Amino acid sequence: MPDNSKFSDEFYERWEHLISTVEISEVSMRFIKEVSVKLDTGETHSFDISLMLERGYEPEHLEEIVQEYLDTFDDLIDVVDFHINLPAIAEEVEGRTNELLD
Repeated sequence: MPDNSKFSDEFYERWEHLISTVEISEVSMRFIKEVSVKLDTGETHSFDISLMLERGYEPEHLEEIVQEYLDTFDDLIDVVDFHINLPAIAEEVEGRTNELLD
């Protein structure tokens, strides 16, 4: 998992602003922190993706789990929120930037 302590709060605020303006159509589960699903019954179900990754789940397996849930409850889903794992994205971008600059 990424080292959250190496980036400042200001850095995260800039990234949050940038990420919130991007239309996301497909993102690897390794960049998702949590998926929250609110049903029209008022219930909310959450998948703690960061924790599941820490416990050894493969990103592809998590995609299958979440997709199966979404397919099963499709008629009842009111809202699906994907919470982005900013430290993971920042670390990936930093690594790729360093590769390009080397």
